[in-house]
Amino acid sequence: MTTLVGSIVGQVVFGVLADKFGRTRLYGVELVIVIFSTLGVASSSQGEGSMNILAWLLVWRFMMGIGIGAEYPLSAVITTEWSPTHARTRMMGSVFLMQPLGQLIANLVGLGVVVGYNSNHQLDKCSDPSIADCRQQVDRIWRWVTGVGAIPALLAIVFRFMIKDPGLYELEVRNDGDSAFKNTDQVYGGGIPESDSHAPLRHTRGSNFMMDMGEPPLPVQFSRHDLYDYFITQGNIWYLVGTSTTWWLVDFAFYGLGMGNPRTLAKLWLKGSERDARVAALGGWVPTWNVLAPSQLYAHNDGNNIYATLVEGAKRNIITVSIGSILGSAVFILAGDHLPRRHAMTLSFVVLGTLFLVTGGVIFATNDTGLHAISIVLVGLIYFVFNLGANTLTFILPAEIFPTRYRCVCHGVSAACGKLGSVLVQWILRQAEFESVKADDVTEENLGYVFVVFGCVMLTGTLFSWAWIPEVQKRRDERNGLRLPSKTLEELGKGMEAARAEKMAVEAGSSVVGSAEGMEMEGVSGGGARRRDWRRWVRRV
Repeated sequence: MTTLVGSIVGQVVFGVLADKFGRTRLYGVELVIVIFSTLGVASSSQGEGSMNILAWLLVWRFMMGIGIGAEYPLSAVITTEWSPTHARTRMMGSVFLMQPLGQLIANLVGLGVVVGYNSNHQLDKCSDPSIADCRQQVDRIWRWVTGVGAIPALLAIVFRFMIKDPGLYELEVRNDGDSAFKNTDQVYGGGIPESDSHAPLRHTRGSNFMMDMGEPPLPVQFSRHDLYDYFITQGNIWYLVGTSTTWWLVDFAFYGLGMGNPRTLAKLWLKGSERDARVAALGGWVPTWNVLAPSQLYAHNDGNNIYATLVEGAKRNIITVSIGSILGSAVFILAGDHLPRRHAMTLSFVVLGTLFLVTGGVIFATNDTGLHAISIVLVGLIYFVFNLGANTLTFILPAEIFPTRYRCVCHGVSAACGKLGSVLVQWILRQAEFESVKADDVTEENLGYVFVVFGCVMLTGTLFSWAWIPEVQKRRDERNGLRLPSKTLEELGKGMEAARAEKMAVEAGSSVVGSAEGMEMEGVSGGGARRRDWRRWVRRV
């Protein structure tokens, strides 16, 4: 939970800083925080009894959470603003795919460390955690697994410091047309144009840029007037409420399931009779880390075999969570441009709510039967739908629908609301009781109740998604076939008023003027000329 609280801080603070001082200036900083905090966790110690290792772990985990939280708005917005409009959905989906892929690799690394360590130290003979040698071996394992997590970050940090701020940010926030062309040319190539029509963009920067273009000045970022005008007067606060609420509901259920916890997975994988037999086999006491079935207990000749427990927990997590999540993200990358993303999110809440309710019922009905494995399959399907729909879309949509000057902070606030939901659900589960039994106790009946409650929670997400998430794609036409082309970030950044104007124009059968990649609604202001010039050049390169 300490890491989640740190994530909330990192998401909001780095969201504000990234909008104010630039995306890439902070993109490497948060990774430095993750690297040092990871190494801090791995090297935490109580010394010679002069320190409290738990206190050190809490401090380093909180710092790690700040770095992880900062990753959300920065990675999402940098990817969004550097992506071509036609490839934005696939690129964002690919970034989000790294999350379940990273979880899979973490499980595989954990398995590799445990198996490799066992070959030299016979961890499978370690059956009692009270034995000093056993405690030392387990202590070494978790430190190795944690420390290895810093290696990918060390490899990535070099590339992060080489990334330039997106041209759209340079143009719309820093008001620097020269840097906008220069940075974009470094990524896409093609050379900076020499035609007279682009000269103002190449040779002006700062306040003179807007005067040369003959356009009204850009809004003063984070000024009280602009904040009130954009969020309150124009009504865009409801977009932020929509992205924040839907993310809160998704994380409430996603983290509430707790499938990363071996004991929670054991609720799914062990039948009630197996749990009872396990308790009997161990003389009425089960260590908190023991999640083995009786057959596995006897196979290893000892009920307290921590090696088998660690291996079995990793395997269960890969089968139950990782496979479904990765497949869901992969399918989204392939199908994202053909799905209406707003409606897909709404529908995914309906499907997830239904699956949660069905899974809860199946858990009640199949406990202690030969059909017990059905609940495992259903949970895997839930994770598939999560990443095909709501879990991925709550990451993507906040990076699309807000203007450049507030894109990072709005994404950070939305993500922080999600993590707030994950913190709240863990506290609730510790307090809640079903039939006088704590909700987080290891009983399959309790897990069934949890699924039913989460099903109701997910169904409420359909209302918020339908009411406060805008359309981010254009209508299908003959040129695009089955593909639903995305709107440009400039179009989406105009907010609720422009969306209403577009809806009225569509209903009235009016045409929308402008190019397909940078069109402007008739009667909607916003300095379209400078954006169209830059957009036309980007399309050519």
